[in-house]
Amino acid sequence: MAVALALVVWLSFNPPGRFGWCFYAWTSYNAFPRPVFDLQVRSDGALRTVEKTHELSLERIRWLLDPAPEVLIVSIGWDGVVRPGPEIAAWKGCEVRILKNRDAIQHFNDLKRAGRKVAIHYHSTC
Repeated sequence: MAVALALVVWLSFNPPGRFGWCFYAWTSYNAFPRPVFDLQVRSDGALRTVEKTHELSLERIRWLLDPAPEVLIVSIGWDGVVRPGPEIAAWKGCEVRILKNRDAIQHFNDLKRAGRKVAIHYHSTC
């Protein structure tokens, strides 16, 4: 009984297909904890972890662009230290939003709930 209750509580705060509890170096996505890693989630739901970097190039996020999302979110960390290259902000293939983590997570979840095709590059620290 206690395990079932714990699972219900966990899933209510960490829903499948969305971000749940997140704080510095800890990310919950798709109901699973993913400590330390940076994540990329495509609009088709494919997920991968990526090496951390503070200088983000278009090449680093190109995987997110196929299939093309309606909205690409680039999270720049909790303190905003990630610097996306100018070619990312200027990308014409979709709407690009560059946000700090708290806003990026909320926006991603809102767009997913609304049924929009959204992709995200999520920097879990800094």
